[in-house]
Amino acid sequence: MPLHRTRKRFPASWLAARVALLSLGLGAAGTAGALGVRVESSVKDGRPHLQIGILGQAPANCKPSVDHVTIDRQDIAVTLHSPKTGCWANHASAYVLHVDPAAAGAAMAFGNVYRVSVFSDAGDTPGLVAFRVLDANADPNAIATNAVQPENGFWWSEGAVETGPASRGTGMSLEAQGDQLAVSVFGFGDTGSPLWYFGSARQQGRIAVVPLLELRNGDPLFSPTGSRPSAIDGLRLELEFISPARARAWLVRSDDRRDIAVRAFTLARSTFSKIDARVDWNGRWVLVGDDATGLREFEFAAPTRQDADTLRFYDAGGATLECRANAAASTPDLCTLSNGASPIAEFNQIGLDRLDGRDANGARVRLMRVSRP
Repeated sequence: MPLHRTRKRFPASWLAARVALLSLGLGAAGTAGALGVRVESSVKDGRPHLQIGILGQAPANCKPSVDHVTIDRQDIAVTLHSPKTGCWANHASAYVLHVDPAAAGAAMAFGNVYRVSVFSDAGDTPGLVAFRVLDANADPNAIATNAVQPENGFWWSEGAVETGPASRGTGMSLEAQGDQLAVSVFGFGDTGSPLWYFGSARQQGRIAVVPLLELRNGDPLFSPTGSRPSAIDGLRLELEFISPARARAWLVRSDDRRDIAVRAFTLARSTFSKIDARVDWNGRWVLVGDDATGLREFEFAAPTRQDADTLRFYDAGGATLECRANAAASTPDLCTLSNGASPIAEFNQIGLDRLDGRDANGARVRLMRVSRP
């Protein structure tokens, strides 16, 4: 299935001089396993071009080759083939493979987020060796511009077409301070016992890769002692933020050689009570641009339903916030702020306390909930 193309121009000299490593994952290996997956930028036929780099280590004379590549929208699967004979088992050598999805009929597009799975037939059990979520923006300024700022709070598993039904009782607590994220993931183990993981990482654009530690052997709540719980290397959490209150998430389990299992979730921040923007968006809001000047205040009252797919929130000063409802999600997916027939702003990143988008002139703006003094 062809990828959607976007048009973004970068100076040829900048791209030719730089191979951008946007994301690197450790979690593969030993014999011909992939040690890392990254996005590489170059110039091809005078135009910016993206491809995937796979870094690994294999026995000498047994460098793997790309067997085939399959692409389904933004999911890319790369299968590696490793020689079975002539390998120098006592000598390992590093390798880099360059995989161009355009050869499979779908060029990578700047501005997309891709999920890359690498498989290998090396070893006794062929299968997955590496998984990575990659933000395909070679320009650091573009990464910053396209970044989604997640809201702090509790995020819960939500049913979605891409990731299947919700996993009840599974969620995360997220605290964002600038581009630093602290994440607690809670769920249940194979026997039904509760599990708690904790990790921190830097957010890069729309994605974050969070190594998680599993905490064990802590003191009981009423214990008089103060011993420290043990922390054991656990899973890896890969996040793609869709909006301030929704994210795609992948939990990755690895052994000491490779990634061995991936579970996809959709996570959404929700209120403690009824998950319904019609109730929670009443009150005082402020519209502000990047330069924090020209503040405009709005007081939204309880909305009326225009039809099954649209909600309208009215301000006493005549402004209207019209939102397109999304029955499958906890928040709308598009909102327009206008004053009569004059558009003020359109928002495509919808949270519970913040809406991000562009004003009528294309400048970035944010509509934020504020508490009363």
